[in-house]
Amino acid sequence: MRFVENINSYVNQVDTLFALDNSELAATEFVQEISRFKNVYYKWNGGNIGVARALNIGAQLALDQRYDFLLMMDQDSTISENAISEYNKFILFHGADDLGILYPYHSYRNYFRKRKIVPFEEILVADTSGSLLNLSAYCKVGQFLEKLFIDYVDFEYCLRLQLNGFNIIQLNMVTLFQELGEMDIINLLFLKISITNHSAQRFYYRVRNRLFVSSKYFIYFPLWSMKQFVYVMIEFVKVILFEQNKITKCRMIGKAILHFMNNTYGVLRQDY
Repeated sequence: MRFVENINSYVNQVDTLFALDNSELAATEFVQEISRFKNVYYKWNGGNIGVARALNIGAQLALDQRYDFLLMMDQDSTISENAISEYNKFILFHGADDLGILYPYHSYRNYFRKRKIVPFEEILVADTSGSLLNLSAYCKVGQFLEKLFIDYVDFEYCLRLQLNGFNIIQLNMVTLFQELGEMDIINLLFLKISITNHSAQRFYYRVRNRLFVSSKYFIYFPLWSMKQFVYVMIEFVKVILFEQNKITKCRMIGKAILHFMNNTYGVLRQDY
């Protein structure tokens, strides 16, 4: 199983593995596979409760066991074997009083990103996978925003951390390997255009939550927020020009905008 292969990359780097299952049915085969790992805590969440709520459950489990940091990993990711040792070195040398998240360089299997030379840098936002969350900061800032359900949960949290005086630091000597779904790259003249091929429902969450987060933090991070508004328009154009199921996805984007304006959040119900 690919999930188990991914877990193998970090299970020996952590003291306890909290495996939180958001699938609609409990993954009995997966449970059997991970049972051979030491110190595994498996919890089926009874269905898809959303990324934010699952992260909050994981954070509370870590706090209950008196851990100071939580490594957050997606099911489709692996991380370099030096991850925790490098994270520990940074914390020992720089301290953790103003640290919110430590974040690795992301290397995508189907999309090239240039790695920076500097050993570490302060960044504005970070994805969930590979991030080391300072649980002391979590206790002060509060939980992940569950009404977002999925998408932009991590970005909203990073911006909130910074407004409360905590930094997001990327360590470029630590690498997270991830596959971006069914992404295609289209070469158009001098441009490389990335096409995500996400489902129509995923487009809904991404557009709705992008508008929410950029509006909420516009006064504090205006340049970043303006870029997010532009990305919504770019995404709409890319759907029309390159994506499959154009009509369905355009309807979902329109629904996302409407729900943002109506302050409708949470899971997308079929009757909406």
